[in-house]
Amino acid sequence: MVDLPVDASAVVVGAPGTGKSLTVVQRVRRLVEAGVSPDDLVVLTATRQAATGLRDELAVAVGVATAGPLARSVAAFAFQIVRADAVRRGLEPPRLLTGADEDALVRDLLAGDAEDEQEGRTRWPDWLPASVRESRGFRAELRAFIAECTALGIDSRTLRERAEREGREAWRAAASFLADYDTVRDAMRGAHRDAAGLVAEAAAIVARLGLPDLRVVLVDDAQELTRGGVQLLEACRSRGVAVVAFGDPDVGSGSFRGAAPENFARLATGVELLVLDRVHRADGGHADLVSAVTTRIGAIGVVAHRRPAASDHRTATAALRALVLRSRTEEFDTIARILRERHIHAGVPWEQCAVIAHDSRQVGALETELAAREVPTVTSGTGSALRDSAVVRDLLRVVDLAARPHEEWTRDEIVGALAGAGLDAVDQRRLRSALRHATGDAAASFVSPWETLRSAMVHPAEFALVDLREARRAARVADTLAAVHDLIAEGATAHELLWAAWEGSGRERALRESARGHGPLAAQADRDLDAVVALFQAAKRHGEREDGTTPIAFLRGILDADVGDDRFVAPPAMGAVRVLTPAAALGTEFDTVVVAGLQEGVWPNLRVRGSLLDTWRLAYDDPAAADALDRRRSVLHDELRLFARAVSRARDHLVVTAVSDDDTGPSPFFDVLPDPEGAPPEAAHPLTLRGLVARHRRTLTDPRASDSERADAAGQLVLLADAGIAGADPDEWFGVEPVTSDAPLRDREAESIRVSPSRLETLEECQLNWVIGELGGDSGSATAGIGTIVHGALEVAAPDEDALWSAVAARWGELEFESPWRERAERTRARDLVRRLARYLRDFERDGGRLLDAEPRFEVELATDDSDGRIVVSGAVDRVELRGDGSVVIVDLKTGKREPQTDRAVATHAQLAAYQLAHERGAIPAAAGRPGGGAMLLVLRPTAASKDYVVPRQPPFDDDSRATFVARVHEAAAAMGGTTFSAPFEEHCRDDHSYGLCRIHTIAPVSAT
Repeated sequence: MVDLPVDASAVVVGAPGTGKSLTVVQRVRRLVEAGVSPDDLVVLTATRQAATGLRDELAVAVGVATAGPLARSVAAFAFQIVRADAVRRGLEPPRLLTGADEDALVRDLLAGDAEDEQEGRTRWPDWLPASVRESRGFRAELRAFIAECTALGIDSRTLRERAEREGREAWRAAASFLADYDTVRDAMRGAHRDAAGLVAEAAAIVARLGLPDLRVVLVDDAQELTRGGVQLLEACRSRGVAVVAFGDPDVGSGSFRGAAPENFARLATGVELLVLDRVHRADGGHADLVSAVTTRIGAIGVVAHRRPAASDHRTATAALRALVLRSRTEEFDTIARILRERHIHAGVPWEQCAVIAHDSRQVGALETELAAREVPTVTSGTGSALRDSAVVRDLLRVVDLAARPHEEWTRDEIVGALAGAGLDAVDQRRLRSALRHATGDAAASFVSPWETLRSAMVHPAEFALVDLREARRAARVADTLAAVHDLIAEGATAHELLWAAWEGSGRERALRESARGHGPLAAQADRDLDAVVALFQAAKRHGEREDGTTPIAFLRGILDADVGDDRFVAPPAMGAVRVLTPAAALGTEFDTVVVAGLQEGVWPNLRVRGSLLDTWRLAYDDPAAADALDRRRSVLHDELRLFARAVSRARDHLVVTAVSDDDTGPSPFFDVLPDPEGAPPEAAHPLTLRGLVARHRRTLTDPRASDSERADAAGQLVLLADAGIAGADPDEWFGVEPVTSDAPLRDREAESIRVSPSRLETLEECQLNWVIGELGGDSGSATAGIGTIVHGALEVAAPDEDALWSAVAARWGELEFESPWRERAERTRARDLVRRLARYLRDFERDGGRLLDAEPRFEVELATDDSDGRIVVSGAVDRVELRGDGSVVIVDLKTGKREPQTDRAVATHAQLAAYQLAHERGAIPAAAGRPGGGAMLLVLRPTAASKDYVVPRQPPFDDDSRATFVARVHEAAAAMGGTTFSAPFEEHCRDDHSYGLCRIHTIAPVSAT
């Protein structure tokens, strides 16, 4: 094969590991030795990454300087041909639309379609609504549909005719969309082409003019060629250029973009077919497994290189293992352990290890989980979207926010801008509270804290009113927004806008310091810095190419992009395990490969691709021929090809993993693997210094450990502590320091013990729950906040529904919600509460009642002996009402759904009893001297659906009920001033439906009980 004549064309086929890429390099060497100039030949690959991997080897092989790289992707080769033809004809050179550019163009056109539909104009069928069309998956399928039309030479008119002939309404809509797509692309500044159109145009140029300066074309991984790529090579061959293609259709992964095995078979038609039949990778150790997989693939096209698998191919060896784990966590732990063993015990460099998973979702999870287990990782393949980096996203959001009027700034955008500066939710809450108190009486004005914060973001000087670290950091964000806004007004470039946002963020130093360290945080800092550099490079290119878009439009395009820019993908990082999909594994080999997540329903994934728009039917003029295809069988064969590629990447060790639990099980592909094993015992220890510390600390506290084991663990921890390993020194351990104070929570001699009526029953129910809340452990909730606002409205508003709702709406901005849908639901609930409250007030007035006072505060001091200290019952009453019979009734408003709703249930209600006591002692001036009529709850969410409210009533005090309640207060005061707080574990703390803050002590990792 190396010694073929210079002008010979051929197709070379071989199984994985037979040396196809090496043969390409040796063929180039022999051609140069035979007198062929390096500038007269080219090596083509399917992707830019594969071409980059071959360039150094080819440069060494030829040993002379060349005019350009010998290895190029098919798209780059086509671009060179089209550009040369444009220059020759005096036309504007072409510009390539990247995947991100195409996706943005398609997204904008689809957004226009959605706007047209709101005005009554539509072209898409009803079963493709706007909610479907705005998804990333639909855009990807539509882009593939357009690329297939381009490769087949189908324009919008031809597609419309076929749609009418075959009755496909989706094609009719796609034809109209394709016409608009071509119009918009042609109207762009510069001669833009997408990749498929570029290859098709290059094929036409070569067929018409030839390539006089080219003698030989070598193709590596030719199984990845699309129909357009094959047409380009056929055009080269027809014009006298020798074409030698190397590939293996059994490991093709490009069927989703049109690289079908039929294309490789078409390339082999009419030329000599040569077979590489000896597997060199792993000394042929994994060849039987690969053969067992490929023999299950249908015999489409070229199969001369296949060989039957040996009968013992399922025998487990040290170099081939199958593992079935009990959970995803155990799978991540086991993979991390295997990789660290190979690196630490066998001395295998990190970059010679790889983890291959079926799809990008699994790849993302594996990268994150392995990095958390101190395995350095890097993903490979097409570049991810820049906005996937949180740092990049924060920078772009600052620029976007500065470009818009501040009246349009939303709460989420302000939160995001401050979070990007390091202000978490607690910091922002503290900042809002401080601003409200610094700018006026919050209780009197009802100004939303969000409006106060928005005002400060627009006028940064307002932050100077607050002497807090959070205020100074927020002021820096506000100053940055103002600076970027001024630069936009001055016409600054995207690069200048980003630089201002970056300098204002102040994150450079923190990221640089983090990147200098080791471990997961350092790796993440490296990725963030790489993403920032890539963002600035993209901005610089935008300024240089002048494509007609404004800097803001360009940066917003990056912020909205779901698809990464595939023009500039960083080379694989050294010192890191590559985590990749089978498609990204093209042309690679590693010492150790872990094929992870081989789950049923995931691999193989038998979902038929391209079914939404029937893209696959475009290649068949006869609908009957298309209907006769078994599409699911074709998908299964594609999945087998992906699996064959994955397991054939290993030179030495190959491990395949899956999870078997209640939700999922191993893939049917395990039928070709050795009998699966469980997790090895050592997998529980991650083989890291941190894991070693944890292991020895666990031994020290394990009651089952022997004295000798504990002594050994203690000795090892001493050595680790002396080496400065974090966590080994007992001084760094939590829970071993002595108690800082054993004094009572309240000093009876120095302060009074204040008993709140609203918290009394909480204390009686669970003392631990009460004390955690008392010490600040209760963060509150939106539901509780709604109750507070409704209480406030009852105090200040007129007793009609509109006035009450206006008072609630005025303070609505004080609440925080997790999501917009939750805010809408709570607003509806609040409106219903207001309606029910207004109904009660109408009924109250109708019955002759009169309001004496609202929200009066009271204090009642109880007689005590010296040992009890001073006990004060204090609180506020919602309403003091005078009834028609002249009696006074104390009313407490309840907006919750678990309140007592019968007279019997409130007979001993502590809060109502406290209000009656206050009335008896004359602590409520408005009711002084009037007879007591008891106390009642106004429950606005009764269980009975037929009632708007219920008013369970507690009768007036008698001697027994009064004495009983006073005794309860004394018991509560004694508990509040105590040193220990009990928790009724069985009755309260472990109840999944009614537990409180006390549940923390039932969680094993944070409690010794």
